[in-house]
Amino acid sequence: MKKETILTAVVFLVVGFLAGYITEAQMSWSGRQKAAVTATGGESSEMPGGGAMGASQGGGMPQGLPEGHPPVDTASVIREFQEEADKNPTNAEIPLRLANYLYDQRQYQQAIEWYQKSLALNPKNVNARTDMGTAYYYIGQPDQALKEYKQSLAIDPDHKPTLLNLIVVNLEGTHDLAAARRAWTRLHDLDPSNPALEGLKQKLDAAQGSGGGAPSK
Repeated sequence: MKKETILTAVVFLVVGFLAGYITEAQMSWSGRQKAAVTATGGESSEMPGGGAMGASQGGGMPQGLPEGHPPVDTASVIREFQEEADKNPTNAEIPLRLANYLYDQRQYQQAIEWYQKSLALNPKNVNARTDMGTAYYYIGQPDQALKEYKQSLAIDPDHKPTLLNLIVVNLEGTHDLAAARRAWTRLHDLDPSNPALEGLKQKLDAAQGSGGGAPSK
């Protein structure tokens, strides 16, 4: 074999390896960011309004790539997942992983489409449905977000990320303060140390003007 042919083969192998590594690294970073947000119960300063956040595998809002991370070709990532989904049409995790990736890229409409595909295969995945609801919120459809949260809570009435997002969307999206207060009280009963509660209580108090009718706990 010619030296030039060997060199060309090596170059292609290295490029292919790096492409796979970059994609996997980006997905891993996304997962860590999601997990970090849910673990703290925190709110991102990039979120509009009260800061609804996702739930799947942590489900936080997109945080971007870490400093120094090489750029990722989103179209290639989507294409790879599409091919994998085509080969495994009954695997609900593949479209869910792509939905989470698109969510992290702020491509909420596309994320919704893939959450729907995952939920068609596994309709009881509360995290996926809650994240899809939050994606609806971010494309300006708070009523649809609330419908998805209602379905999540029908499966798991104590699902804390759903309750947290229920407060935010009722408060900032539909401005149903009574519903927001009920969700706040329920979350407080389940998780009184949740660090998001105090800030949300202040927002509810402010929305009530004098504070009358705001959460009493």
